[in-house]
Amino acid sequence: MKQPDSPRRQRSRRIVVLAVLCAAVFALFLARLAWMQFAMAEHYAQKAQELATAQYTVTEYAARGKILDRRGVILAQDDTVFDVLLQVPAPRGTSLSQTVEQLSALTGGKDVETQLAAFCCTAAAGELTVLQNADADTVAALYRAGLVQSGAVRLAARGVRVWQQGALMPHALGFPGAITAEQWQDAKAQGLAMDARIGQSGLEQAYDTLLRGQNGRSIVSVDRSGTVTGRRVLSAAQPGANLILTVDAALQKALQDALADRIETLRTTAAAGSGREACAGAAVLVDVRTGGILAAANYPGYDLNTYRRDYADLCADSRAPLLDRCCQGLYAPGSAFKPAVAAAALQQGFSPYDTVPCTGRYLYYSGYQPRCLQDRHSGAVDLRTALQYSCNLYFYDTGRRLGVDVFSQTAQQLGLAADTGVETPAAAGRLTWSSDENYQAGLTLMAAIGQGNTALTPVQLAAYAAALANGGRRPLLHFADRAVDADGATVWQYTPQFIEVAGGESVFAPIRDGMVRMAQGSSVLRQVVVPCAAKTGSPQLAAQKPGGGHYVNSVLIGYAPADAPEIALAVVLEYGGGGFHAAPVLRDVFNLYFSR
Repeated sequence: MKQPDSPRRQRSRRIVVLAVLCAAVFALFLARLAWMQFAMAEHYAQKAQELATAQYTVTEYAARGKILDRRGVILAQDDTVFDVLLQVPAPRGTSLSQTVEQLSALTGGKDVETQLAAFCCTAAAGELTVLQNADADTVAALYRAGLVQSGAVRLAARGVRVWQQGALMPHALGFPGAITAEQWQDAKAQGLAMDARIGQSGLEQAYDTLLRGQNGRSIVSVDRSGTVTGRRVLSAAQPGANLILTVDAALQKALQDALADRIETLRTTAAAGSGREACAGAAVLVDVRTGGILAAANYPGYDLNTYRRDYADLCADSRAPLLDRCCQGLYAPGSAFKPAVAAAALQQGFSPYDTVPCTGRYLYYSGYQPRCLQDRHSGAVDLRTALQYSCNLYFYDTGRRLGVDVFSQTAQQLGLAADTGVETPAAAGRLTWSSDENYQAGLTLMAAIGQGNTALTPVQLAAYAAALANGGRRPLLHFADRAVDADGATVWQYTPQFIEVAGGESVFAPIRDGMVRMAQGSSVLRQVVVPCAAKTGSPQLAAQKPGGGHYVNSVLIGYAPADAPEIALAVVLEYGGGGFHAAPVLRDVFNLYFSR
């Protein structure tokens, strides 16, 4: 029989087992240590580096797209400027306090230290914008001081809007600017940053999503010494598309010059009460085949490059240079409205050969008997003659027989007090209706010659002139033709749109005949290099002349060539003294267009 182990032997066995277990544990520990020390060395080194690294996000600003005329002339573009950014913490080999001291001296005494203190309260690392739009001298000084080369300071490129010809159609072009408090919620919903710049007026606003582009973002890593250890691009900056307009810069300048010259000529040569008081005006030139606006001139205007600096003076100017008269100025059209009444009459079955006796005074109402000047006409007057000589009695009688609502409806179809399609903010305009609060029978007579409650914008008058030129086919007007990306590929294209007004040649041919006759009766319009058609207006203003009577504006619509129209123009001169005073503007611009 086997003898049980002695206590001593049992103790020895336990010691051996314990020794083996300890050896196994130490072996595992050593294996783990070796694995961490050798196999995972790179991994843990990276982890250690990450723990000693700070990260921040840098915005890479996208260039805003250019705005160009139809021939490629640049009207607006971004110019590169540099913002000065201080690196925090300071990179290895540089002193933050010394850099701050140098920056304060080089940036004109800016309190960089206070800026830095505020920055460090909210972030451990990043870039502090010390100066925006640094000039060339400041940039050169930063390089001479070695701040850029050392990495202590970074120059961040950014675009600011500039205009090579800042006085060329400033109202239509508009400008970009910082997001306002009122715009912030919408901008935030679009994913824009609070410091983003967006179109604030004109075409810059209308086509902001095409022009703006998309900023990029990068994550920058720095170690404890301030040395940049990595940069990871989250999204690359995407430049905005270039916007190509229907506008012709040469025609735009010619129209602005012609408008300004005409007003200044009237102020120096016209008689008192007959144009000497001319002070402002607007003119719009359109392509009747597409609706493209070739030029839109306001007088007086301003320069976009100095707009912010001159803003207080511009606001104080009694001539209201900031008003976009082309799209927001409201004017009675006067006799330029008569073709719309003629169109309504012919649509209703009136014959162009029907006559109205012009006796110089309209006697239908006993209490209200307005006059006609009987300029080179009297006796029986038909439609063509009434347009040629602007016979008020013909249109008093025709308007009364039609009713104000009938001819106002036709006028609206032709583009008056209607949406023209133009992209920039525009006044709605108004016509005279029987539902107006001040309506009475005599108001129909006034409305029939373009007065009464009727008030229209020059851009509406241009659309109206184009509709008459096209035989009732009214184009919707527009400034922009297409947008192209950085590679030249088209990303957006305007499609011409038209509104058809009933009647065809039976309605519009007699009207065009009358307008051609009127143009041929003007010595100025006979100087146009191609036959043209036109209709003047001399609407009375509320202001009275010192010697009695009322001041009048100058209104003119016209198109050319008369037999195959290409372009149409509307001109308004405030206190211009009569419709024919606007004729030189039409002559000069039409001659340039057809002589190129």
